[in-house]
Amino acid sequence: MTATTLASPNPSRLGLYLGILLLGPFSYLAHEFGHWAAGEMLGVEMWMTLNKAGPASGSYGSQTYALIVSLAGPAVTVALGVLAYLWARATGSFLAYGLLFFQFMLRLIAGGITMTGPYPNDEALAGIILGMGPYPITIGVAALLLALTWDAARRLRPHWAHNIGAYAVSSLLITTIVFSDRFLRDMNIQLL
Repeated sequence: MTATTLASPNPSRLGLYLGILLLGPFSYLAHEFGHWAAGEMLGVEMWMTLNKAGPASGSYGSQTYALIVSLAGPAVTVALGVLAYLWARATGSFLAYGLLFFQFMLRLIAGGITMTGPYPNDEALAGIILGMGPYPITIGVAALLLALTWDAARRLRPHWAHNIGAYAVSSLLITTIVFSDRFLRDMNIQLL
């Protein structure tokens, strides 16, 4: 691919960015809704914001409930990733590839935050509850989504510049959601 073809908009590759910008925020909310719904189904009164979900009382009541709620969000993200992979594989859709790429980025960034700071992500918390430490599940989920993203990229053949662009757009979107959530929480605004 030449610089000329990279500069000119390709409708199929624009789907990559649309998948991230349009479907990414909904998938982010679906992840948090997974936590919220799991807790509510277990009888735990829950709250939810753009970037967090938790028990209204501050406690799940049991380690088993905490484990289930902790894994529910990543389960939704992995399910969306698998569906996006199958969609991309079946149709060659860059929209689907963008959705898949975003699922990988969600878990990669969450895992990176776990590895660099004192705040365990969902998978790390589940690993701690199960007594295996914070990293095995965190790395496993990110590796699964990376493998699906890699195979989809191998099949669809986006230019490396499009993947770098997708990384930048995903990072910016995730950062925007996280900081917007903090702003909304400071104003005591919750979604559920």
